[in-house]
Amino acid sequence: LAGENRPEDDAAFVEGNTLLTQVLCDAIRAEFVKNGRKIRLIFASSTQATLDNPYGASKLQAEVLVQDLASDIGDAALIFRLPGVFGKWCRPNYNSVVATFCYNIARDLPIHVSDPSYTLKLVYIDDVVNEMIDIISVASVDLHECRVEPEYAITLGELADAIYSFR
Repeated sequence: LAGENRPEDDAAFVEGNTLLTQVLCDAIRAEFVKNGRKIRLIFASSTQATLDNPYGASKLQAEVLVQDLASDIGDAALIFRLPGVFGKWCRPNYNSVVATFCYNIARDLPIHVSDPSYTLKLVYIDDVVNEMIDIISVASVDLHECRVEPEYAITLGELADAIYSFR
């Protein structure tokens, strides 16, 4: 879950996402070579890995490193490509449009809806945590992309309207 998502400088995406993942993969690989111990890596990526932006590119590069690790040690590595996450502990104006809208609307501050028809995919934080806990208890799995269910779809306009209706 470690990584970078809102740095002041785009170069920090590579350092905090790609290079940090390389360090983790190298340590796991070294443990396997030295002691034959296989350590399962559960990697939190983002659906932005499919987009052409610095954050997405750093997450995609990190996914490749995780895939290479799984191939090298012959054991499981799991990649969660998370969409937007909402729920407790999300920070407004940082990592969650839901938290930002809730915070601003509750305080009569303006919100920005760039495209009301844009559909967001969202997962609830407790569902993310539960899915990760469940996958830890599985004895052995092949490298694969994991999904968190349920996944919710809502347009930005519908989200704004729903939160305004709570006020």
